[in-house]
Amino acid sequence: MRKFVRESWLILALGLVFATLLACAQTAFQPRIQDNQARALNEAIGLVVPGTVRTERVRVEGYDRDVFRCLAEGQTVAGWAVEAVGTGFADRIRLVVGLSPDARSITGLKVIENVETPGLGNKIAEEAWAAQYRGLDAGRPIVVRKRPPAADRNEVQAVTGATISSTAVTEIVNRALERVRPGLERL
Repeated sequence: MRKFVRESWLILALGLVFATLLACAQTAFQPRIQDNQARALNEAIGLVVPGTVRTERVRVEGYDRDVFRCLAEGQTVAGWAVEAVGTGFADRIRLVVGLSPDARSITGLKVIENVETPGLGNKIAEEAWAAQYRGLDAGRPIVVRKRPPAADRNEVQAVTGATISSTAVTEIVNRALERVRPGLERL
């Protein structure tokens, strides 16, 4: 016991040194991290709302995340981009949902941040899987199925072996649309 107490100062000192180094690295790289996150968001907006030339951040009552009015050539509204965040299997999932100008249909989905299981759950970030959301009715809840979705239903097929991640994305989208659509209809 005495040996443990006598040598524990080294563990405490190393913990303090490494904590200080991590805090300094976080402070030093924070501007670069924020720039990369902003770039990823802007790229995602361009992908989920085709024809976007310029964006304007708008405030939607009842929604606490960013919503962007996407403008095309001639300043016409190309659609809306809605940022949404929720919890997946492993950690936080951050995504952008594109909506048509009348906010009635989904024009695209892009997962911009996730730490889901490599090779399984992180397939939610692949374009092939996210493309299932394109054209779905934004006014009805989207349902996740293990089988291929029916054409006349608001369904997506889960990633094989990653139903939790697939369901999490769909729940994030459903919650965001439920909260943001009434505000968009008033704009």
